[in-house]
Amino acid sequence: YDVFISYRQNDNRSGWVTQFVQDLREEITATIKDPVSIYFDENPHDGVQDTHDVDKSLEGKLRCLIFVPIVSHTYCDTKSFAWNNEFLPFCRMAREDAVGLDVRLSNGNVTSRILTLQIHDLDSRDQKFFEQQAGGPLRPIEFIFRSSGVNRPLTISDSRSENLSKTLYRDQINKTANAIEAIIRGMTFAEMKELSIAPMPQPAALHAEPEGVQWFWKELLRRSVLRAALTYLIVTLLIIQTLAILAPFWKLEQETIRLSGILLAFGFPVAMLMAWLYEISPQGIIRTTSSEAFTNPYPPYRKKPLTSLPLVAVFVLALLLMAAYIINFTNPPSPKPQITIGVLAFENRSEVEKDRYIAEGLTDDIINRLIIVSQFRVSSDTKSKSSTETLVAAGVFEIAKKLDVSTLLMGSVERSGNKVIVRARLFKANSSSYIWGKTFERTVDNLVDVQTAIVQSVAEHLNVDLNDSEALRLNTKATEDPTAYDYYLRGKSFYLQYKPESNDSAIFMFKKAIDKDRNYARAWAGLGDAYSQMYRFGHEDAWNDSSMVASTTAIRLDSNLSEAYKSLANGYSAKRLYDKALPLLVKAVELNPRNESAVGNLGTNYFFRGELPEALRLQKESARINPKKFVPYYIAGWIYGRLGDYDKAEQWLLESLELDSNFAQTYELLAYVYIAKGNKAAALQLIPRLLQRQPAGYRTLEKAGLIAQFCGETDRAKAFYEESISRNPNFSSDPVAVGPVGLGQILLHEGSQVKAEILLMHTLELNMQEIKRGSQDDDPRFLISAVYSILGRKKESLEWLQKAIDAHWLDYDEIAYSPWFDAIRNDPRYREMMGALRQRLDVMRKKAD
Repeated sequence: YDVFISYRQNDNRSGWVTQFVQDLREEITATIKDPVSIYFDENPHDGVQDTHDVDKSLEGKLRCLIFVPIVSHTYCDTKSFAWNNEFLPFCRMAREDAVGLDVRLSNGNVTSRILTLQIHDLDSRDQKFFEQQAGGPLRPIEFIFRSSGVNRPLTISDSRSENLSKTLYRDQINKTANAIEAIIRGMTFAEMKELSIAPMPQPAALHAEPEGVQWFWKELLRRSVLRAALTYLIVTLLIIQTLAILAPFWKLEQETIRLSGILLAFGFPVAMLMAWLYEISPQGIIRTTSSEAFTNPYPPYRKKPLTSLPLVAVFVLALLLMAAYIINFTNPPSPKPQITIGVLAFENRSEVEKDRYIAEGLTDDIINRLIIVSQFRVSSDTKSKSSTETLVAAGVFEIAKKLDVSTLLMGSVERSGNKVIVRARLFKANSSSYIWGKTFERTVDNLVDVQTAIVQSVAEHLNVDLNDSEALRLNTKATEDPTAYDYYLRGKSFYLQYKPESNDSAIFMFKKAIDKDRNYARAWAGLGDAYSQMYRFGHEDAWNDSSMVASTTAIRLDSNLSEAYKSLANGYSAKRLYDKALPLLVKAVELNPRNESAVGNLGTNYFFRGELPEALRLQKESARINPKKFVPYYIAGWIYGRLGDYDKAEQWLLESLELDSNFAQTYELLAYVYIAKGNKAAALQLIPRLLQRQPAGYRTLEKAGLIAQFCGETDRAKAFYEESISRNPNFSSDPVAVGPVGLGQILLHEGSQVKAEILLMHTLELNMQEIKRGSQDDDPRFLISAVYSILGRKKESLEWLQKAIDAHWLDYDEIAYSPWFDAIRNDPRYREMMGALRQRLDVMRKKAD
C-alpha cells in the first residue's frame, strides 16, 4: 500500500475516521493523477486474535510508503493496539529498510514518512512520548475544533469563524492529499521498488493520457465491461431457451416468454452501467474510479463475477445443447389439417323432463373437452335436438353444411333411477356415413368420466393423436365426487333460466356441490355467477361482493378455468368498473373461445365502452356458438337500435323473445324501437305482455311506466311508477331506479312541487355518489342530466348530457323521444350535441354493416 491509516478504534465510534478516509480518497483522486492505494482497517484489530503473531500479520500492510497516525487523547498509550502493533513496528521497519524514516522532497526539504494527523490537543507527556518514538518533533496537520471549553475533532459542518484555530475541514483534507503527493514525488524509483510499491512517474516522465475513443476503449478493458457484456448476453439467451423448453411443462404462455425477453433486454444497459461503475475487490464492492480499483489484486474474472472463461464455456456449451434440443425435439412438425366437428344437443330420453339438465350439462362438457384437442375446430347447434328424426328431416349433409363442419357428433341421455345410459354417434358429413357409435352405461355415481371417454373415442376414430398436455387435461376431472358433479349440473341449469326464483335454486345447488367438494372450482365460479345475478335482480350490494369472493376462490383453485374469470368480470361489470372487467373477459375467451357467455360478456363490455361494431360482432359470435341462448339476440337487438337500424333491431329482439319470452328488458327495448319507428300503439301493446310474463316485479312495473310515459299516457305511467317505488325494497339506495325521475316529472306538471323535488333530488344524490365511487357507467350522468332538465336547470342539464355522451351514452332515441328533455330540446347546444351523436352513430353503423 502507498498509505497506511492507523487509528485507535475508540476514535471511530462516531464514524469520524471512516468519513475522513472516504473524503481523503475522493480528494486524492481529484488531486493526484496516478492511483494511490490506501489501507484502512474498517474492523477492530483487523480480525487478529491474541494468539496470532500480530507483527507478522501486519508486516505486509506496514510495508508502506507513508504511515498516517490519527493522534488523539488515547492514541499514545502502551496498551493501545494501534500504538503497539502499528505505530511502533512501522517506526522500527522504516528505520531498518533501505529508504529510511525520512524522505528528501523535490524542493530539497526533508520530511518524515510518518504524516501525523491530530484530532485532539495532547498533554505534554503524550507529546514527548510520541516525539521520542517518531524520532523528531511533532508537526501534525491539525483536525481540531477549538472554542471555549471545547477540544474535539474537526468536521465538515464546522465554520472557520467559530473555530479558534481558524481551520476548515475541507482545507485540511486538501493539505493532507498535497502532503501525500509531495512525499510520493520525493521518492526515487529504486526506493519505491525496494518497498515493493509501484513507482509514480515524475512529471517529466508522464505520458499523455489517451482521450476520446481511445480513453473509452481503454476504460472498457480496464473495467472488464466487455467481459460482463458477453456473459450477460450468453446468460440471457440461456434463460430464454430454458423458458421455451419448460413452457409446456409449466404451462407458460408465449406472452410470458416474450415479456421475460423484454425485461432482460431492459436489464442489459443497467448491468453494463453497474459493470462500468463497480467491481469486486478484497474490500468488497468498490467504485472502479477509486484508488483501490487501481491496485485491486483480483484478476478480471473475479472483479466481475460469473465471467471466468471456464464458466462462460459451460454457459456456451449449455446454450448449444439447448439449441440442439429445441431444433430436434421441440420443433413442432408441420401442423396437421384441422378436423371440423359439429356437436348437436344430446337428446333427453329420460323418464321425467326434470332430468333434462343431465343431457344439457353433458353436451356442454363434451364441447368444452373437444376444444382441448388442438386438431379439432368445434361448432355446435345446441338449439336443435340430436335425434333420428332430426337427421331424417334435415339430413346429415345439410346440418353439417349449416355448421360448416366435416363430421357430426350427436347422442342421447336416458336416466332411469340411478342408471344413466349415454349413446354417442359420429357421422361423416360428405357421405352421411356412420363412423362410430357407442353406448356408455353408467350410474349417477360414475358419470363424471363419460365425457372424456367420448372425446377420446372420437379422437381415436378420426386418427387424431393427443399430445401429452391434451391427454393430461382430458383426464383431469373437475371433481372426483359424482354427487358434487350432479349438483353442479342442476345449479347450472337453474342459473341459465335467468329468473329470480330459479336463481335461488341455482345458489342452493352450487352450495351443495361445494359442500361435497370444497375444491370444485367450477361450482365456485357458478356460485359467483348466481350471486352477481342476485345483485342484477335488484338486491343489495353485498350479493355482488360475495360473487367476487366466490369467483376469486375459483381462480385460486383453477387458474385455467375460463368460467372463473368470466364470473369475476361479472362482479366488476356490476360495479360499473368496465376497465377491470375487460382483461378478465379477454382471458376467459383466450382460455375457452367456445365459452359463449364469456364471448357475449366481452361484447357487452365493448358495448358499454361505446365500441358498438366490435360489440355486435362478439354478440353474433356468442349466438353462433349457442343459438339456444336468448341474451346475445337481445343485446344484438339493443345495439342495432342504438345504431338506428330499427328493422334489424326488431328482428333480433323478436328472436330473443322466441327463446325466452319472460325477459322484461327485451319488451322495453322493443317498445323503444316501435316508438322510434312512429308506432306508439305497438309499443303500448307490449305493456300487458310485459306484465303478464313477469307480474309484480318492481323493475317490470318501472319499465311499463317508461313505455307509457314515452307514449304520452302519463296517468298509466304514474300508477306504474308509484307501485314500482312502493315495492322496491332498496329504494333508498337504488341508483339505477328510473321510476323516481319519471314520477317526479309527472308530479311537477301536476303542481306537486314538494313531492316532485324530493324524488328528483333523491335520484340526483344517489347518482352523484355513484360517480364519486368511480362508476364508469353512462347511466348516472344521463339521469343527472334528465333531473336537471325536469327542474328547468338547462345549463346543468346540458353539461351533464355532454358528460353522459363522453362516457359512451349512445342511446340517441332515448334522449330524442324522452319527455324528460323537453326543456332543453330547442337549445342550440342540445341540437349540436345530438347532431354530433347521430353522426358518430352513422359512422359506427357503416362499420358494423
